[in-house]
Amino acid sequence: MRLGSRLPQILALLALTGCAATRSAGVAGRTSGDSALDFYPLYPGWGWAYDLERDGVEVLALYSVAERVHPVVVVRNGDERIEYLLLPDGIARGAGRVPGDYLLKNPVRAGTAWSLGAGEAKVVAAGQDVTLVSGTHRDCATVEEVRRDPERVTRTTYCRDTGPVAIEVLVYDPTKKSYETMARARLRSVTRPEDAAAGD
Repeated sequence: MRLGSRLPQILALLALTGCAATRSAGVAGRTSGDSALDFYPLYPGWGWAYDLERDGVEVLALYSVAERVHPVVVVRNGDERIEYLLLPDGIARGAGRVPGDYLLKNPVRAGTAWSLGAGEAKVVAAGQDVTLVSGTHRDCATVEEVRRDPERVTRTTYCRDTGPVAIEVLVYDPTKKSYETMARARLRSVTRPEDAAAGD
């Protein structure tokens, strides 16, 4: 499995609900509540830079919201185009207007769970603080996706008003009878719409 092409999906960089979320006054792309968009703000002007490590090699991976025509949001990484659907109950991976597996489902609280095409996902922790080179991020929730064929676990931590800050992909090695880390990504920096506006 090539992580470069799957990182945004693993991030699943992402999961959100557009219809159920309301924006806070005066701050573009900010919401208040427990909806997916509170934890993955898929609005134009948002961008994320990640330190991506795989097989001992680290690269910088850049993602940004390229367009949003409800319910479709397009996130770009170079020439790669990743589509998400903003649905009333969360954020799903998409192809056009056809929903796939959800990245996040409402409410984003510990214990919320949903089915995947070949497994299941669950919010295993919420209300955490996470400190990375990008700073300390408050009110974070970790989603664990467990899949079969091959057996693998993806842990993605989403932080309120920031998006995905940490991703780890573990694949089961039957010869070692244990899970091995295949890839990791950590947020290096985030760009918000108001940051871009300040630079104009």
